[in-house]
Amino acid sequence: MVGAQNAYTAIKAVIFDMDGVITDSELLYGEAVNAVFEGTRYVLTDDDHRAIMGSSIDYTWDWIMRRFDLPGPVERWTQRYDDEVVRLLTDKAEPTPGIYELLDAIQQRHVRLGLASSSQHNWVMAVLGKLGLQDRFEAIASCEMAANAKPAPDLYVLAGQKLGVVPGECMAVEDTPRGIQAAKAAGIYTVALRTGPTAALDISAADLIIDSLGHFPLHRL
Repeated sequence: MVGAQNAYTAIKAVIFDMDGVITDSELLYGEAVNAVFEGTRYVLTDDDHRAIMGSSIDYTWDWIMRRFDLPGPVERWTQRYDDEVVRLLTDKAEPTPGIYELLDAIQQRHVRLGLASSSQHNWVMAVLGKLGLQDRFEAIASCEMAANAKPAPDLYVLAGQKLGVVPGECMAVEDTPRGIQAAKAAGIYTVALRTGPTAALDISAADLIIDSLGHFPLHRL
């Protein structure tokens, strides 16, 4: 999947990341880890969390197992983590300011919407259900659906294939270095949303950096 967008390419689809873009959920994953750690001597710090932000569950828990030298098997930890994440997303997920207005504006331009998330499908559906966005995205690519998680391009490739568009006809909206790398590796023009939890991360590889969804470049559609 190659080819950069040029000024003459009509944009037919915008593919969104979920965590940190549609909902400011990044901190909830750290909260879920520490809920799993409750009653133990382990604590996931803010620095630890930044090191794994935007990663798949497999990468996250491989990193955590090595970081804390946890006793296995990993399923002992991830099964409870899955339950805690679903609970927190269902209870606490909030829409990123401007997301409803942006989705409306994109669809009014007859541009299609996709989602490419490193999160598990049940987490994606928990968020979309909480926010009332179940029917807004024509194509969803979650971590179980691709051989390789971000920063590999697989999720963006899959979302584009589901939408029936080529990379130069897409824009991506991301917030972490891993996500930006994935979208760029797929050949997609990438907009990075600067958020509180990711403010210290290097998102300079994006084609455009915005401070709010209200600054999304609708003029490019």
